[in-house]
Amino acid sequence: MTAHPLRLVRVLVCILLMLAGGAQASDIERVPVLIKGGALGLAQSLVEGNQPPPRQMELWMAWERQRYAVYFARSDWDGLAQRVDALPPDLPENFRRWALTQGAWARLSAGDGEGARHFLRALLWQTDATPADMSEARQLVIRSYLLDDNLSDAETAVLRYQQDYQARSDSWQELHATILLRSHQPRNAMLILAGVHTDEGRLLALLAAFQGRAYAAHNLLAQAQKLAYETRNQPRLNYQAWVLVAATALRTNERLQRIAALERALTLQNDSNADDKLFKVRADDLWQAYDRLAETVGKAAHLRVDNDAAWLKKAGSYKRDDAASARAFYAFLSRHAKSAATRALAHQRLADSLDEDGREKVLRRLYTGSTRYATLAAIPATIRYHMLDAALGDYDIDFAAKLMQGLQAAPQGEETKQWTLRRARILIYAGDYTAAQSLLRDLLCDISAFDEDFAERYLQVMFDLQSAGRHQQAVTLLESVFYLVDTTRMQREILYWMAESKVALGEYTEAAELYLRSATFDNPYGGDMWGQSARFHAAESLAKAGLSADARDVYTGLLKFTEDPKRRVLLERNIQQLWLTEKKTTTP
Repeated sequence: MTAHPLRLVRVLVCILLMLAGGAQASDIERVPVLIKGGALGLAQSLVEGNQPPPRQMELWMAWERQRYAVYFARSDWDGLAQRVDALPPDLPENFRRWALTQGAWARLSAGDGEGARHFLRALLWQTDATPADMSEARQLVIRSYLLDDNLSDAETAVLRYQQDYQARSDSWQELHATILLRSHQPRNAMLILAGVHTDEGRLLALLAAFQGRAYAAHNLLAQAQKLAYETRNQPRLNYQAWVLVAATALRTNERLQRIAALERALTLQNDSNADDKLFKVRADDLWQAYDRLAETVGKAAHLRVDNDAAWLKKAGSYKRDDAASARAFYAFLSRHAKSAATRALAHQRLADSLDEDGREKVLRRLYTGSTRYATLAAIPATIRYHMLDAALGDYDIDFAAKLMQGLQAAPQGEETKQWTLRRARILIYAGDYTAAQSLLRDLLCDISAFDEDFAERYLQVMFDLQSAGRHQQAVTLLESVFYLVDTTRMQREILYWMAESKVALGEYTEAAELYLRSATFDNPYGGDMWGQSARFHAAESLAKAGLSADARDVYTGLLKFTEDPKRRVLLERNIQQLWLTEKKTTTP
């Protein structure tokens, strides 16, 4: 039997409604996708725009879980903790426990042990908490004590936990050993770790042996180096292993091995391990290691401290595979050379050598994390230029802008005006538009005419200003450039870019005039491709300014030059729309 047409229509409508409802319900599923893709701002706005009020409890809780996921992805620990503190009443206890646990993790991640215990106390006081909930809460309490360096309470809590839960896993033994090591009880730590054979357990056992002087130093150094190579795919452990190698090499007086280990450790150092309580390394350790090696070798070679040339010659004598020794000499000369020129050269060669070995992070830590250089201004200019290029390559614009402060003179090999442009561009990226505009204006005052190559570079900085939304500043500067460039082509382009900024400012009549000037500049009819494009945008601006008749005339004039069928269709459609707009506004 054939279905009735009206019934088919109803079925189709129902299907469409169901699909629409399904699409709306799946909004919450978009959040983890956006988080994974890195669009965290969009994910947060999606949550904030879709989460219902708490009275719709089930749906509210589902969205709240996604909100916490966004907070974690953004490392917004304060935002998450405040959200947990403001939980509405009458939520199911299992959800409240989950939220309190998230709050505790957030405060731990922020380095706030007491703040974590604020949430954990609420968890532990709940009478209906499951054994698993209590176990996790007590583990987090131990972590909070460690974070606060409260080792006595941490050890007591570990012992009680192990007794109550019969916890004897490798991870618990490692945690207990960590507390003992931080409490300066290496022999007890070694006993705890006797049956643990994980990489972390081996590392802690070696550290315990180091602290307790349980093994011969050279044997310990060999084992630490072996572990360092074996953990190269585990960044945290690898960092810790190289710190241990460096410490052991100091004890065995293996100066070159200590330098190599310190360079590796500083390369691996990051925000998460820089404050490691057990495995510490500083930039000053490497400076000192460089000096000690250079002094030892220099003394053996009978090099006089005041003979810069002899020290430079010795540094240059090392082959590529012994670059660390050369670096030691350059580091020594950077501070102890007799002449300022030799000190500057030594800084430059030290930087070049580190870069050549892929140790750019080490260079930055040597000069920004050392007591030798308390401020960026104290760092030698040659190093600041060097780090500036690296920072720009890593898109670390804020750091680049800080490095550049006070570097008014161009680096060697770069023209002053090119350097000024580069400074202005960095300031724009860093958001210091006033300082950038001042540099750009001063540059215009110092130049009587622009050659085409430099004008192109200057215009690139103008585009940066426009991209940053600083259109009024861009227009002011472009007006000055217009009279300084010496080619008709560039003047024509500048008029066009000025018009673009006028559109962004909402000044449509001025924009239209500039577009038309660009179209006909040294081209009376504006019939070439550039002219056609400029006239098309002029018509758009005239329409936005309410000058429909003028816009229509410009579009009509363009039809005389346009042969492309698609463009003609677009022009004719725009003309028709203008007719309709005029009719709508004039019809009573």
